[in-house]
Amino acid sequence: MLVSSIPVFLGGLGEDIGFDIKPTQRLLASLVSAALAGILFGYWVPYVDFPGLRFLTSMSLISVIITITVSGGICHAVNLMDGLNGLSICWAICAAIAMAIIALSLQDMAVFRLLLLLIGASIGILFWNFPLGKIFLGDAGAYTLGHVLAWIALLLMNRHAEISPLALLLIFLWPITDMLLSMLRRKRSGKPIGQPDRLHFHQTVMRLLEIQFFTRSRRNLTNPLGTLIILPMAIAPMVLAIVFKTQTGAAFIAFWAFVALFAVAYRWALRRGGQAANRTSRKFEKS
Repeated sequence: MLVSSIPVFLGGLGEDIGFDIKPTQRLLASLVSAALAGILFGYWVPYVDFPGLRFLTSMSLISVIITITVSGGICHAVNLMDGLNGLSICWAICAAIAMAIIALSLQDMAVFRLLLLLIGASIGILFWNFPLGKIFLGDAGAYTLGHVLAWIALLLMNRHAEISPLALLLIFLWPITDMLLSMLRRKRSGKPIGQPDRLHFHQTVMRLLEIQFFTRSRRNLTNPLGTLIILPMAIAPMVLAIVFKTQTGAAFIAFWAFVALFAVAYRWALRRGGQAANRTSRKFEKS
Protein backbone atom coordinates (compact mmCIF):
# COMPACT_ATOMS: atom_id res chain seq x y z
CA MET A 1 0.00 0.00 0.00
CA LEU A 2 2.80 2.40 0.91
CA VAL A 3 4.78 1.74 -2.27
CA SER A 4 1.71 2.09 -4.50
CA SER A 5 0.91 5.47 -2.89
CA ILE A 6 4.22 7.07 -3.89
CA PRO A 7 3.25 8.34 -7.40
CA VAL A 8 -0.03 9.91 -6.30
CA PHE A 9 1.57 11.39 -3.16
CA LEU A 10 4.39 12.98 -5.15
CA GLY A 11 1.95 14.34 -7.74
CA GLY A 12 -0.08 16.06 -5.02
CA LEU A 13 3.00 17.21 -3.14
CA GLY A 14 4.39 18.90 -6.25
CA GLU A 15 1.24 21.04 -6.47
CA ASP A 16 1.31 21.78 -2.72
CA ILE A 17 4.87 23.11 -2.69
CA GLY A 18 4.43 25.41 -5.67
CA PHE A 19 5.06 23.44 -8.84
CA ASP A 20 2.36 23.85 -11.46
CA ILE A 21 1.12 20.26 -11.54
CA LYS A 22 -2.02 20.33 -13.66
CA PRO A 23 -5.15 18.38 -12.59
CA THR A 24 -4.70 16.02 -15.53
CA GLN A 25 -1.13 15.27 -14.40
CA ARG A 26 -2.28 14.59 -10.83
CA LEU A 27 -5.03 12.36 -12.18
CA LEU A 28 -2.44 10.51 -14.25
CA ALA A 29 -0.33 10.00 -11.11
CA SER A 30 -3.37 8.51 -9.36
CA LEU A 31 -3.90 6.13 -12.28
CA VAL A 32 -0.25 5.05 -12.08
CA SER A 33 -0.65 4.40 -8.35
CA ALA A 34 -3.79 2.37 -9.05
CA ALA A 35 -2.02 0.24 -11.67
CA LEU A 36 0.94 -0.24 -9.32
CA ALA A 37 -1.37 -1.32 -6.47
CA GLY A 38 -3.11 -3.80 -8.74
CA ILE A 39 0.20 -5.32 -9.79
CA LEU A 40 1.57 -5.49 -6.24
CA PHE A 41 -1.61 -6.90 -4.67
CA GLY A 42 -2.60 -8.99 -7.67
CA TYR A 43 -6.17 -7.74 -7.22
CA TRP A 44 -8.60 -6.04 -9.59
CA VAL A 45 -12.34 -5.41 -9.50
CA PRO A 46 -13.80 -8.89 -9.02
CA TYR A 47 -16.63 -10.49 -10.98
CA VAL A 48 -19.93 -8.72 -10.29
CA ASP A 49 -22.98 -10.94 -10.67
CA PHE A 50 -25.41 -8.22 -11.74
CA PRO A 51 -27.12 -7.48 -15.10
CA GLY A 52 -24.97 -5.24 -17.26
CA LEU A 53 -21.85 -5.88 -15.19
CA ARG A 54 -21.47 -9.64 -15.54
CA PHE A 55 -19.99 -9.43 -19.03
CA LEU A 56 -17.68 -6.48 -18.29
CA THR A 57 -16.19 -7.83 -15.07
CA SER A 58 -15.77 -11.32 -16.52
CA MET A 59 -13.15 -9.98 -18.95
CA SER A 60 -9.72 -9.55 -17.35
CA LEU A 61 -8.57 -6.56 -19.40
CA ILE A 62 -11.80 -4.64 -18.86
CA SER A 63 -11.67 -5.46 -15.14
CA VAL A 64 -8.17 -3.96 -14.98
CA ILE A 65 -9.31 -0.81 -16.81
CA ILE A 66 -12.34 -0.42 -14.52
CA THR A 67 -10.14 -0.86 -11.43
CA ILE A 68 -7.59 1.76 -12.50
CA THR A 69 -10.30 4.21 -13.59
CA VAL A 70 -12.37 3.87 -10.40
CA SER A 71 -9.34 4.08 -8.10
CA GLY A 72 -7.95 7.14 -9.88
CA GLY A 73 -11.39 8.74 -9.98
CA ILE A 74 -11.87 8.28 -6.22
CA CYS A 75 -8.49 9.92 -5.53
CA HIS A 76 -9.48 12.92 -7.64
CA ALA A 77 -12.96 13.06 -6.11
CA VAL A 78 -11.66 13.11 -2.52
CA ASN A 79 -9.34 15.97 -3.45
CA LEU A 80 -12.20 17.96 -5.01
CA MET A 81 -14.22 17.39 -1.82
CA ASP A 82 -11.47 18.95 0.30
CA GLY A 83 -12.90 22.48 0.29
CA LEU A 84 -14.19 22.99 3.84
CA ASN A 85 -12.45 22.55 7.17
CA GLY A 86 -12.82 18.94 8.26
CA LEU A 87 -15.01 17.82 5.35
CA SER A 88 -12.66 15.42 3.55
CA ILE A 89 -10.98 14.15 6.70
CA CYS A 90 -14.31 13.56 8.52
CA TRP A 91 -15.69 11.82 5.45
CA ALA A 92 -12.55 9.65 5.28
CA ILE A 93 -12.84 8.71 8.97
CA CYS A 94 -16.49 7.73 8.52
CA ALA A 95 -15.68 5.75 5.36
CA ALA A 96 -12.91 3.91 7.21
CA ILE A 97 -15.25 3.19 10.15
CA ALA A 98 -17.89 1.79 7.76
CA MET A 99 -15.35 -0.53 6.13
CA ALA A 100 -13.93 -1.47 9.55
CA ILE A 101 -17.41 -2.59 10.64
CA ILE A 102 -17.72 -4.68 7.48
CA ALA A 103 -14.23 -6.16 7.94
CA LEU A 104 -14.95 -7.00 11.59
CA SER A 105 -18.26 -8.66 10.68
CA LEU A 106 -16.29 -10.91 8.31
CA GLN A 107 -13.52 -11.54 10.86
CA ASP A 108 -10.92 -9.99 8.54
CA MET A 109 -8.62 -8.73 11.29
CA ALA A 110 -5.75 -7.77 8.95
CA VAL A 111 -7.89 -5.25 7.06
CA PHE A 112 -9.61 -4.21 10.30
CA ARG A 113 -6.28 -3.31 11.93
CA LEU A 114 -5.19 -1.40 8.81
CA LEU A 115 -8.38 0.65 9.01
CA LEU A 116 -7.86 1.33 12.72
CA LEU A 117 -4.43 2.78 11.91
CA LEU A 118 -5.95 4.97 9.20
CA ILE A 119 -8.73 6.16 11.52
CA GLY A 120 -6.25 7.02 14.28
CA ALA A 121 -3.95 8.95 11.93
CA SER A 122 -6.89 10.83 10.41
CA ILE A 123 -8.28 11.81 13.82
CA GLY A 124 -4.86 13.21 14.66
CA ILE A 125 -5.09 15.52 11.64
CA LEU A 126 -8.74 16.37 12.35
CA PHE A 127 -7.87 18.06 15.67
CA TRP A 128 -5.88 20.67 13.73
CA ASN A 129 -8.08 20.81 10.64
CA PHE A 130 -11.48 21.40 12.26
CA PRO A 131 -12.99 23.85 12.98
CA LEU A 132 -10.21 26.42 12.43
CA GLY A 133 -8.18 24.80 9.65
CA LYS A 134 -4.68 25.24 11.11
CA ILE A 135 -3.42 22.26 9.09
CA PHE A 136 -4.75 21.10 5.71
CA LEU A 137 -4.56 17.79 3.87
CA GLY A 138 -3.37 19.48 0.72
CA ASP A 139 -3.40 17.65 -2.60
CA ALA A 140 -0.80 15.17 -1.35
CA GLY A 141 -2.91 14.21 1.66
CA ALA A 142 -6.29 14.14 -0.09
CA TYR A 143 -5.10 12.14 -3.11
CA THR A 144 -3.20 9.65 -0.95
CA LEU A 145 -6.13 9.22 1.43
CA GLY A 146 -8.44 8.55 -1.50
CA HIS A 147 -6.01 5.99 -2.92
CA VAL A 148 -5.65 4.10 0.36
CA LEU A 149 -9.40 4.01 1.01
CA ALA A 150 -10.16 2.86 -2.54
CA TRP A 151 -7.67 0.02 -2.27
CA ILE A 152 -8.82 -1.10 1.15
CA ALA A 153 -12.29 -1.43 -0.41
CA LEU A 154 -10.76 -3.46 -3.25
CA LEU A 155 -8.97 -5.66 -0.73
CA LEU A 156 -12.27 -6.40 0.99
CA MET A 157 -13.98 -7.21 -2.33
CA ASN A 158 -11.27 -9.65 -3.36
CA ARG A 159 -10.75 -11.29 0.03
CA HIS A 160 -14.49 -11.83 0.54
CA ALA A 161 -16.48 -12.87 -2.51
CA GLU A 162 -19.77 -12.40 -0.66
CA ILE A 163 -19.25 -8.63 -0.43
CA SER A 164 -21.04 -6.67 -3.15
CA PRO A 165 -18.78 -4.17 -4.95
CA LEU A 166 -21.84 -1.97 -5.49
CA ALA A 167 -22.44 -1.91 -1.73
CA LEU A 168 -18.90 -0.66 -1.11
CA LEU A 169 -19.39 1.91 -3.86
CA LEU A 170 -22.11 3.43 -1.64
CA ILE A 171 -19.36 4.44 0.80
CA PHE A 172 -17.73 6.59 -1.89
CA LEU A 173 -21.00 7.94 -3.29
CA TRP A 174 -20.68 11.55 -2.10
CA PRO A 175 -17.26 12.47 -3.58
CA ILE A 176 -17.90 10.45 -6.76
CA THR A 177 -21.29 12.09 -7.39
CA ASP A 178 -19.91 15.57 -6.71
CA MET A 179 -17.03 14.96 -9.14
CA LEU A 180 -19.25 13.58 -11.93
CA LEU A 181 -21.75 16.41 -11.50
CA SER A 182 -18.88 18.92 -11.74
CA MET A 183 -17.68 17.35 -14.97
CA LEU A 184 -21.20 17.43 -16.43
CA ARG A 185 -21.71 21.04 -15.32
CA ARG A 186 -18.49 22.22 -16.96
CA LYS A 187 -19.15 20.29 -20.16
CA ARG A 188 -22.64 21.78 -20.47
CA SER A 189 -21.27 25.30 -19.93
CA GLY A 190 -18.59 24.78 -22.58
CA LYS A 191 -15.70 24.88 -20.11
CA PRO A 192 -12.82 22.37 -19.94
CA ILE A 193 -13.73 19.46 -17.65
CA GLY A 194 -10.56 19.96 -15.59
CA GLN A 195 -11.10 23.70 -15.08
CA PRO A 196 -11.74 24.57 -11.40
CA ASP A 197 -14.90 26.38 -10.37
CA ARG A 198 -16.64 27.43 -7.17
CA LEU A 199 -19.87 25.52 -7.68
CA HIS A 200 -19.18 22.29 -5.80
CA PHE A 201 -21.90 21.23 -3.37
CA HIS A 202 -19.91 22.26 -0.29
CA GLN A 203 -19.10 25.67 -1.77
CA THR A 204 -22.76 26.21 -2.63
CA VAL A 205 -23.83 25.33 0.93
CA MET A 206 -21.24 27.65 2.47
CA ARG A 207 -22.23 30.52 0.17
CA LEU A 208 -25.92 29.96 0.98
CA LEU A 209 -25.16 30.12 4.71
CA GLU A 210 -23.22 33.36 4.24
CA ILE A 211 -25.96 35.04 2.23
CA GLN A 212 -29.05 33.64 3.93
CA PHE A 213 -28.15 33.69 7.62
CA PHE A 214 -25.32 36.18 8.02
CA THR A 215 -25.40 39.87 7.21
CA ARG A 216 -21.79 39.74 6.07
CA SER A 217 -19.26 37.07 5.20
CA ARG A 218 -18.12 35.17 8.27
CA ARG A 219 -16.09 32.41 6.74
CA ASN A 220 -14.75 31.23 10.12
CA LEU A 221 -18.35 30.26 11.01
CA THR A 222 -19.90 29.22 7.71
CA ASN A 223 -16.92 27.03 6.73
CA PRO A 224 -17.12 24.50 9.61
CA LEU A 225 -20.92 24.85 9.77
CA GLY A 226 -21.11 23.77 6.13
CA THR A 227 -19.15 20.64 7.04
CA LEU A 228 -21.58 19.80 9.86
CA ILE A 229 -24.55 20.18 7.48
CA ILE A 230 -23.07 18.04 4.70
CA LEU A 231 -21.64 15.19 6.80
CA PRO A 232 -24.98 13.51 7.69
CA MET A 233 -25.88 13.42 3.99
CA ALA A 234 -22.49 11.93 3.10
CA ILE A 235 -22.69 9.34 5.91
CA ALA A 236 -26.24 8.11 5.15
CA PRO A 237 -25.24 5.94 2.13
CA MET A 238 -22.39 4.46 4.21
CA VAL A 239 -24.95 3.10 6.66
CA LEU A 240 -26.77 1.34 3.83
CA ALA A 241 -23.43 0.03 2.55
CA ILE A 242 -23.09 -1.85 5.85
CA VAL A 243 -26.70 -3.08 5.74
CA PHE A 244 -26.54 -4.18 2.08
CA LYS A 245 -22.93 -5.40 2.07
CA THR A 246 -23.94 -8.71 0.47
CA GLN A 247 -27.04 -7.56 -1.46
CA THR A 248 -26.06 -6.24 -4.89
CA GLY A 249 -29.58 -5.47 -6.09
CA ALA A 250 -30.54 -3.48 -2.99
CA ALA A 251 -27.20 -1.64 -3.09
CA PHE A 252 -27.77 -0.75 -6.76
CA ILE A 253 -31.19 0.77 -5.99
CA ALA A 254 -29.83 2.61 -2.94
CA PHE A 255 -26.92 4.01 -4.96
CA TRP A 256 -29.09 5.59 -7.64
CA ALA A 257 -31.64 6.79 -5.09
CA PHE A 258 -28.90 8.70 -3.26
CA VAL A 259 -27.52 10.07 -6.53
CA ALA A 260 -30.99 11.46 -7.29
CA LEU A 261 -31.25 12.94 -3.78
CA PHE A 262 -27.82 14.54 -4.21
CA ALA A 263 -28.87 16.15 -7.49
CA VAL A 264 -32.13 17.46 -6.02
CA ALA A 265 -30.40 18.85 -2.92
CA TYR A 266 -27.71 20.50 -5.05
CA ARG A 267 -30.23 22.19 -7.34
CA TRP A 268 -32.22 23.39 -4.33
CA ALA A 269 -29.13 24.86 -2.63
CA LEU A 270 -28.02 26.50 -5.87
CA ARG A 271 -31.45 28.02 -6.47
CA ARG A 272 -31.86 29.23 -2.88
CA GLY A 273 -28.39 30.72 -2.95
CA GLY A 274 -29.21 32.63 -6.14
CA GLN A 275 -32.50 33.90 -4.72
CA ALA A 276 -30.83 35.01 -1.48
CA ALA A 277 -28.08 36.76 -3.42
CA ASN A 278 -30.66 38.64 -5.49
CA ARG A 279 -32.52 39.75 -2.35
CA THR A 280 -29.27 40.95 -0.79
CA SER A 281 -28.37 42.83 -3.96
CA ARG A 282 -31.75 44.60 -4.04
CA LYS A 283 -31.43 45.59 -0.37
CA PHE A 284 -27.98 47.00 -1.07
CA GLU A 285 -29.27 49.01 -4.04
CA LYS A 286 -32.12 50.48 -1.96
CA SER A 287 -29.77 51.48 0.85
